[in-house]
Amino acid sequence: MFTKTAEYYDALYQFKDYEQACNQLHLLIQQQAPQANNLLDVACGTGKHLEYLQHRYACTGLDLNSELLAVARTRCPNVPLQEADMTDFQLAETFDVVVCLFSSIGYVQTEENLRKAVTCLGQHLNSGGLLVIEPWITPENYWVDKLTVNFVDQPNLKIAWMYISQLRGLTSVFDINYLVGTPDGVSSFTESHVMGLWTDKQYREAIESVGVAVQYDTKGLFGRGMYYGIKA
Repeated sequence: MFTKTAEYYDALYQFKDYEQACNQLHLLIQQQAPQANNLLDVACGTGKHLEYLQHRYACTGLDLNSELLAVARTRCPNVPLQEADMTDFQLAETFDVVVCLFSSIGYVQTEENLRKAVTCLGQHLNSGGLLVIEPWITPENYWVDKLTVNFVDQPNLKIAWMYISQLRGLTSVFDINYLVGTPDGVSSFTESHVMGLWTDKQYREAIESVGVAVQYDTKGLFGRGMYYGIKA
């Protein structure tokens, strides 16, 4: 995923207010773990959250996608960034805060991988530390066969991207069609995104299994809800 769109990622998601999300996250951290000094952002993407969080915490980022990390390294040159799979990684340190934001957890696709990913997150969280996960859509709220279109309209970049929401087993499938225009020309391509659909119970059980007392915010940082809690 994002192998073809990494250079356009920030433009595609220009509607997301990362600064506001990070301000909200900082308030939550101050409420739940006020002594927190360091933070791990799992599935950090292009580093847009890290751009703001790095001024408040000693941050580390991790992502599977080398193309996205290349953008993040330019944006946050002083933040250590690791290329690794969130279902199977081992860093040399643990953290006061571990986050997985913007529904990135959905990309692990299966419940088995959800548990593996949460286990890795939990293993890198200090006792008394805060875990934050923004979930993907739950099965009952997923709209099958919904047609969606989005646009980017910048002076030197025009993008139309369109897809139909599909269901394959217990995953949401988006075969996204992109039409990209720059001063160098116009191109088109397709990129497939497959994300796991899990219930509230499945999320809670996975998080509780790593010793985190789960709380849930129905809105969260981006309107998709947020699971959070302190590790015993």
